[in-house]
Amino acid sequence: MREVVLIIKREFNERVASRAFVVGTLLFPMLMIALTLLPQLIGNRGTEWDLALVSDAPPGVAEAFTAALSRPPESDADNRYRVTTVEGPIDAARERLATRMQAKEIDGYVALPPDVLQTGSVIFRGRTSGSFAMIRDLRAAGTRAVQSERLERSGIDPAAVAALVAPVQIDEARITERGEERGGALSTFLTAYVVAFLIYIMTTLYGVAVMRSVLEEKTNRIAEVLMSTIRASHLMAGKIIGVGSAAVAQVVIWVTLTAIIVTQSHRLGEGFSLPDTVRQALNVAPATGGLLFLYFLLGFFLYASIFAIVGAAVTSEQEAQSVQFIALIPMIAPMLFLQTILNAPLGPVPTVLGLVPLTSPVTMPMRMASTPVPPVEIAVSLVLLFAGIAGAAWVAGKVYRVGILSTGKRVTLAELVRWVRAA
Repeated sequence: MREVVLIIKREFNERVASRAFVVGTLLFPMLMIALTLLPQLIGNRGTEWDLALVSDAPPGVAEAFTAALSRPPESDADNRYRVTTVEGPIDAARERLATRMQAKEIDGYVALPPDVLQTGSVIFRGRTSGSFAMIRDLRAAGTRAVQSERLERSGIDPAAVAALVAPVQIDEARITERGEERGGALSTFLTAYVVAFLIYIMTTLYGVAVMRSVLEEKTNRIAEVLMSTIRASHLMAGKIIGVGSAAVAQVVIWVTLTAIIVTQSHRLGEGFSLPDTVRQALNVAPATGGLLFLYFLLGFFLYASIFAIVGAAVTSEQEAQSVQFIALIPMIAPMLFLQTILNAPLGPVPTVLGLVPLTSPVTMPMRMASTPVPPVEIAVSLVLLFAGIAGAAWVAGKVYRVGILSTGKRVTLAELVRWVRAA
């Protein structure tokens, strides 16, 4: 056991003492917060448009269109329009309006053809392509103007129709042990995505580090010296725990720095306040947060053990690169079922994915972010995950013990099975 501790210290110190670890630990949370706040600091403001309007439509359509498009914006992110009416007809005005656009007197023009009530088609020409928001605003203003005129011609009061078809707003909240929690689908998605992203990034960074460490010792013949003083299973356990401890230390620092920045962001000014959706996503109960961290921890150790098997089996860096993506496929698989997991977290597919050790570290945080998961399922999932880690680490030790003697030859799956049986 003393040898295992020495290996853990060596692997931990080698990574924590590096400059890359210090820089990455400090910069990552600041970078993520900066990316979140950057749109607010820069100002997600709408664009001002100078538009000319030429109309051959029936009387009243042009006035209704101008009134709808020129309404005061509801927020700073909405576009603002200044509409100037130009005498028609449309065909005679096109050339004049094109000349004004080339002279940058206007940004574009809108034409209401005479058959707009029948076709519902509005013409737009601009110096630049219209943005999605602008096309949406033009469509909304044209729809309102045309529908209003159609209703009046039918003898129906447009205001009465608008009141009858007014959309219903959903006041959404979850009932938890802490009471009602505001949030919704976006907050759920953010929580699930952040946890899944964190597991993937840390596994990719530090799991690959385990693989390369094992491969380096194997190719440099250091393993043969080590094997004379320590058992292969103990060596693998020391490497996995040592590298994993560095990963855990980095995540703990990230969480602490993020919590400080989030809780103190209001002191820097209103522009530095996080959006409500982000705050709601970060508002996780302590027990749930502990489980999320536990799944991250166990998921990392499971895939670190798998990467250790890869490192012990392959004979070169090139071969390892071709195999490591295959090892990550089970972790990516739950993302393919993201819609199913978020829409029906207690359904059969999410339940199975939450129990299988290779997919549960990503699936269970998504499910817990969406709905309370039965404690029995969580307990079974964790037991299976612990068993998966123990099994993968045991196999890694067996493969490593035989793999150090097999160099220069690609290993097949059948040979790996024979190595495990023979070791």
